[in-house]
Amino acid sequence: MALWPKTVRGNLFTLMLLAVAAIAVVQLSVALSGPFVWGSLAVTALTCAGVVIWRRRVLAAHDLTVAEAWSFGDVSKRMRARDASGLR
Repeated sequence: MALWPKTVRGNLFTLMLLAVAAIAVVQLSVALSGPFVWGSLAVTALTCAGVVIWRRRVLAAHDLTVAEAWSFGDVSKRMRARDASGLR
């Protein structure tokens, strides 16, 4: 999952796309000004904010789950301890 480009060129390209999209939205809203357009822009903005908040919560839950998971080292230590104790 890529949240932000890793290169300077990728960052500049992303910022250019965002600028072009913002200008297009402003031009469209001015050209089609009315309650329907402003309402749909508000719904779009709220939906985007909701998706961002939801993704951050999911990512935080995933990170917490991964942080508490067993590592390969933990499993190998348990297997060695079990083998050394003679219990099988």
